[in-house]
Amino acid sequence: MPTEIAFPFRLASDGTIAVETNPDRQIAQHVKALVGTQPGERVMLPEYGVAVADLLFDPNSAFVAQEISRAVTDAFNAYEPGVVLQRATPIPDPSQPSLARIEVDYVRRDAGSSPSSIASQTNTAVVSVGGTVSEVISG
Repeated sequence: MPTEIAFPFRLASDGTIAVETNPDRQIAQHVKALVGTQPGERVMLPEYGVAVADLLFDPNSAFVAQEISRAVTDAFNAYEPGVVLQRATPIPDPSQPSLARIEVDYVRRDAGSSPSSIASQTNTAVVSVGGTVSEVISG
């Protein structure tokens, strides 16, 4: 992968724009950006993102889980061609109703074709009410 501007945007210690060259970290940045963006936030790409905030107060938790999984899958298929999404699993937390955890399991397409060469990465994005990603845990 080429060099990309680091996400979130920041300055490096030498005052230049921080960049990321590690492909695994670049993909993790893409996941965080995609899941943490509400559709309509990007003027030049209004469909980009996952409409998680629209579903957070729906009383039908089975419907919400299914819709979040579908929305994440659709967004990955549309905006992350370098990633094969294996699953997107919403994890409810009754003790924190204002948070939604979404576990995203994916593999990079450029990691190889044999099972032993595919690097699987699981990320958990913590999305608060309003759609703000407050944490991405890489595992």
